[in-house]
This record gives sequence, C-alpha cells and structure tokens, in this order.
Amino acid sequence: MAEESLALTATLNQLAELDRYNHWIYEQIAEAMGRRILEVGSGTGNITQFLCANGCEVMATDVVPSYRNELQRLFEGRANVQVGQFDLDSKAPLEFVSNPFDTVVCLNVLEHIEDDLFALQQMRNVLKPGGTLALLVPAHPVLYGEFDRAVGHFRRYGKRELLERLKQAGFTVRGVKFFSLLATLPWLINGRIFKRDYLPAGQANMANRLVPLLKLEKLIGPPCGLSLIAIAQKP
Repeated sequence: MAEESLALTATLNQLAELDRYNHWIYEQIAEAMGRRILEVGSGTGNITQFLCANGCEVMATDVVPSYRNELQRLFEGRANVQVGQFDLDSKAPLEFVSNPFDTVVCLNVLEHIEDDLFALQQMRNVLKPGGTLALLVPAHPVLYGEFDRAVGHFRRYGKRELLERLKQAGFTVRGVKFFSLLATLPWLINGRIFKRDYLPAGQANMANRLVPLLKLEKLIGPPCGLSLIAIAQKP
C-alpha cells in the first residue's frame, strides 16, 4: 500500500504539470457540467481548477488526507470550492445523498475500486434525478501492465464492459467514446514490453506539448484510445 501511495503521488505530481493535457480532458466533459458538481478523487486539483473556473459550486473530495490538505491550500480563496471525503468503498455520505448534485465527475478513479458496480451505485445515489455522471477510465484490458499494478488499478475497461456496468448501476448512457488515441502505443510499449512501473517524464511532457495535434483525433472518432470517457444520466 505504501508503494502504491508513493507511485500515485509521484504520478499526480507529474500530471499536475501537464496543463494542456489536463484542460483537454476537461474539454471532453465540459458540456455535461451542471451548477453543483461533486468531484470524486480530486487528487491535487488537476481538474478541479477547471471545474470551478466558471463559478460552479464544486465539492472536491479525496480519501487521502494529504491530498485534501493540498486542495484546501490551493482553493482557500475560492468561495465556490469545498473540500470533503467520499470513499467509493463505502456508502455515500448522508450529507451528499440528502443534498444531491447536478453532476458527478469521476476521472481515473473507478479502476482503483475493487467493487466498481457498488461504487457506481453510490455515485448515482448522490445525483439529482436527471443528473449527470462524467466518467473517465483506462481502456483496453490488453494494455494492463506494470504501471497499472504500481498505481493500484484493478482493471482496464473494454467499451462493452463499461456500458454494461453503467446500465447495471441504473444509469442511462448518453455516450461512450475512446480518448487519447496516440498514447495507446507508448503505453503498450512501456507497460507490456519494457514492463516499466512508472510514467516516463519525457513522453508525458511531449504529449502535453502535442495536445493541439492530438486534438485532431476528434475528426476521426478514434476506434481505440488510452482511456474511455462516458457520459451517463440518472433517470
């Protein structure tokens, strides 16, 4: 567990520097955002900064105390950002269930939860009727490698598997798409061939610089990608 925490922290610190890439992720879900947003697994605020930028009320949550402390520090002057805890291995907090949200954002978190169906059900429980879940998970089980193990991933998802999970949890799926096509091959080489348990900084920084080019994938509707993005709705 300590090794996983170190790997996760190192990865979050690295991803925090990828400003263009993080904003590109946010752009994929921006249209699904309501006024009151619950972010599950905010980490150190890489996406939180974009969620709150337009005045939306954001409840940023994480189970790691040091991450919550960092979130408190980063958003101390933002009246529209609160920091709390939401453990997807447990029932949703009563305060969230009794005062549900317009949108739940869960990016690169669900794969860390062993009982992912239970976790999806808890996120559904904190949404208003008609509320939206914006979900990003790692794609393609064949890509599962040493880095996935190092950061505590239980799985990577196939498109059909993710659709089924969301439906089982009681969501109406509005759309599922692959994301970050060009990162798929480097991930396969690093994790499955070279068996690296870390994210090479040079490759991550290169991806950040190439975001304007990477965005061209929207023109082809990529048939595969490093991640899957789903937008689902509570009936």
